[in-house]
Amino acid sequence: MKTIKLDIINNVDILNEIRIYNNILRMSYNRFYDGLEEKEVRNAVKSFFIENCWFMQCAIKDAKALYSSNKEKQIIFGGKYNLKQYLTRKIDKLTFKYNRMSPITIQGEQQHKGNRLFLFNFNENKLIFKKNRKEHKEIFFKSLNKNLKSELRIVQELAEQNKIAVTVKFNDKHCWISYDESIIYQEKYKNLKENRILGIDLNPNYIGLSIIEFKKNEEFEVLYKQVFDLSELTKKSGKSTDNKKSKYLTNKLKHETIAIAHKIDSLANVWKCKKIAIEDLSIKPKDHKKGKEFNRLCNNKWERSLFVKKLKMLANIHRYNIVEINPAYSSMVGNIVYGNENTPDMVAASIEIARRAYKKYEKGWFYPKFNIQFLNEQWKQTLGSVENWKELFSRIKESKLKYRFLLVDYVKNAVFSKNYEKFNWKVYTFQ
Repeated sequence: MKTIKLDIINNVDILNEIRIYNNILRMSYNRFYDGLEEKEVRNAVKSFFIENCWFMQCAIKDAKALYSSNKEKQIIFGGKYNLKQYLTRKIDKLTFKYNRMSPITIQGEQQHKGNRLFLFNFNENKLIFKKNRKEHKEIFFKSLNKNLKSELRIVQELAEQNKIAVTVKFNDKHCWISYDESIIYQEKYKNLKENRILGIDLNPNYIGLSIIEFKKNEEFEVLYKQVFDLSELTKKSGKSTDNKKSKYLTNKLKHETIAIAHKIDSLANVWKCKKIAIEDLSIKPKDHKKGKEFNRLCNNKWERSLFVKKLKMLANIHRYNIVEINPAYSSMVGNIVYGNENTPDMVAASIEIARRAYKKYEKGWFYPKFNIQFLNEQWKQTLGSVENWKELFSRIKESKLKYRFLLVDYVKNAVFSKNYEKFNWKVYTFQ
């Protein structure tokens, strides 16, 4: 077990909870000393206290552990020195009582997101103590060094997946987080291949995905192609003004976005990909000059930041790399070079993103070598002579030629499709 001590920096009103916990702790210890079994102690405590069941249970278990460690002897709570200081009037009664109080210990439970009475937010240096359903108390602590914070983020992610138990011990000044650190190292993906890259193209309605493998001659083979269709989650819900329904749909989209991030993480393990390539985008809400529907999707419905944040967290746990790529012209290059009836728009773009990630920092690697033969005869006649990708993009934009292989036109070519009706999204796999 590993324990990390955190210094609390805000005033948390938990003295009453500490007092009640210690009353239960001392009563339980004395009942164990009287020879009662744990079940009998539990019944005795319930007849005196009206508190959260798990809160009481943790105090009873703490008392039992204390009773065992002291070899079943009677003890002085707070220690002999504290009692002596009080009896010789060197400290007052309030200080004596404060010094004899033990911290609250809430034991972790793997099946309850790490801990039944705590929510973890280590990104914001915060814990939330859930005393009951209605009363929650925020505990802020001093920022930790980079390595410890990174480890606690992994603990938080594993707790959310019900993979680790996190015990929290705290008073009004300090907090101690305990967990089994061996679980963190067990989560590392093994035998990942440096030359195998998973590329992702993101947009509000679809996530295009491809897995490519590079050979020694720097040529690559496309191993896998898939599209996640989220259009059911992002479509308008009608003219309903029901705030509860609107909040449900928003939360549903966030939940399923996280679920898809986990699916992609699993694919990285199955195909042993050392890198996942994503677009390096920073999109702020604005008028994109493409209509209200486009603005609604990009500004209000696109959970891109949530998806990327979750994927980076999973990469941190499983030890593969997230490579962020400049997406300039990736859709056009992808569709022209790799697009066909079995490689729709978003998949073609993901292939180009994955290719760029292989040698991100090598000069001359960013664009594939331009070849006029990529264009069919009709395009050559329409566009005239072009010498590079930037010029080609400008000519296509001026002439308004359509270069995308739209999913709606080629979805029938998918070799496998599955409709997750409960989750409101679909998956298409192409050959």
